[in-house]
Amino acid sequence: MIGKILGFDGATGVISGDNGSRYTFSKEDFKESNQPQKDMKVDFETTNENNAKDIYVVKDKVAENTSTLLGLITVGITFFFGFIGTFISRVFLAKKSIGSVIIPTAIHFLITLLVLIPFVGWFIYLGGTFYYMYKNYQLTINASK
Repeated sequence: MIGKILGFDGATGVISGDNGSRYTFSKEDFKESNQPQKDMKVDFETTNENNAKDIYVVKDKVAENTSTLLGLITVGITFFFGFIGTFISRVFLAKKSIGSVIIPTAIHFLITLLVLIPFVGWFIYLGGTFYYMYKNYQLTINASK
């Protein structure tokens, strides 16, 4: 049966099945190496006592493809728009608060000013921009999950 984890307290949890019923489970019934998390889509078997067993995570390919696409869009925005791209990527795609985005955007702006220094400034600018492209990509991917 397919279902969604409604909650897990570290030892026991509850799954809502696709038939509308709820099933309890213990940590031992979860067969993945990671911890069960709320809203995780799972495949499981049931017992006669409305318990779930042999629980495995179901990978959502559409969500993975969407988050990868958003991550690549973030990389492009950061590359073409520089520090403004960092701001746009973090606020609109990674869904971070403006307060948490101001400092990274200001640092990226200062790195952009180094482009005025020949050779050394150019390398620092390129390194900083690639760093922010990577960080923005990670933030967007994690926000999309």
